[in-house]
Amino acid sequence: MGVSPCTTNITIDFDCQFRVEIKDGSLTTILSAFCKLLPQMLKDFIEKVVVGLGEYAMGLKKKPFCCDECGNDGEFIWKTRHGKKTKILTVFTWVILHQLQVQCKKCGSKMYLLRKLLGMEPMQRIPVDTYRKLGLIGSLTTYRVSEKILTMFGWAVDKMTVWKAVQKTAQEIDFKLDPEEKPSGEADGTGIGINGIKKRGKELKVFVQYKQGGGVRVAGVHIGNYNGGWEKLFKNSLGVLKGFKKFLLITDGDTSIFEGLKDKVSVIFQRCLWHIPHQLKYTLWKDKDKIVRKSREWLHVMSEVLEICAIRPLVDCEETIKAMIASKKERLTKVIEYCREREYKATVEYLENAKDNMFTAINNRLHGKTTSRVERVFKTVNMRINVGKWSVDGGLNVTKVRLAYYYNGFDA
Repeated sequence: MGVSPCTTNITIDFDCQFRVEIKDGSLTTILSAFCKLLPQMLKDFIEKVVVGLGEYAMGLKKKPFCCDECGNDGEFIWKTRHGKKTKILTVFTWVILHQLQVQCKKCGSKMYLLRKLLGMEPMQRIPVDTYRKLGLIGSLTTYRVSEKILTMFGWAVDKMTVWKAVQKTAQEIDFKLDPEEKPSGEADGTGIGINGIKKRGKELKVFVQYKQGGGVRVAGVHIGNYNGGWEKLFKNSLGVLKGFKKFLLITDGDTSIFEGLKDKVSVIFQRCLWHIPHQLKYTLWKDKDKIVRKSREWLHVMSEVLEICAIRPLVDCEETIKAMIASKKERLTKVIEYCREREYKATVEYLENAKDNMFTAINNRLHGKTTSRVERVFKTVNMRINVGKWSVDGGLNVTKVRLAYYYNGFDA
């Protein structure tokens, strides 16, 4: 593993002289000429610095590196300061550098110092800070647009390099709950286009945690089938969940979510009061042979459910809370009976399933929000994921980098 040899400040003199021909004195022409000079200037500068660092390191009694074969860290001799060439991608452009080679005086093995001095892994061509920057760019816009933008600013990078950087950056990102943030959050899913599957073939599942200062952070991301995979979404957070006395989980009502938590932690389940009237439009559509959209009956059911799901904030009086919930439950029962009389079967089934978990948070005197904030997260995802169809890993990786940047403080 590469380690910088500098234990103190050293000064390296660097002089350069280049000859360029320009047609005019416009800034565009001058910058164009500079871009042509940059690779050579950058190469010369890096090699000058690295040779200086190597000289400094070789002058130390105990070297800041050791022999890869015997572990010796004291006795080496120079073999060459301008050896075999190698190619490295900097944040400006690719550069071809001469490698520095030394020989261990104890075992006689030879090794290159260039990447050790640069803090890079053996054979690594793209340093961490470079591929993270490319990975972030690739998560914020399409790979084709990324290539165009980079070209405009002097990077000689193709879109496949950007794609690879996204995959590598995503492998370093791991989502889980933060024990210092609020014991409440949301879990929800949205369909995404997958190669070889019609329409939106898989579901992107996202688990977010509410933050103490407002807003949300991402605690889990997974792509899987519509009715499964929730256990993988919560897997990294089970230990933190067990540390909370109680955790309020708000969902759109998908009971399969509990398969990922069953018999593992104690979670209070709350239906998202934003999703209920939103989903109600769909169930009323399924009952279209019995009810016409925007008819008097349709408007009655929608308006009643919207009123039932409207919860006034800052209600702290226990008696008031009990009376309010009782009133809303009674009102909901009447709506269900109204729909049953008119044979709105899909709507009746949906409201019956929802009613037991509509007021869990209020009953438990919890102040977690009961309206969806994960929908805004999905908008952030869709701005990137809706540009085409993906492999499961490709879609997951670009989503991880994008969400880490927007919600978890990741910045290359």
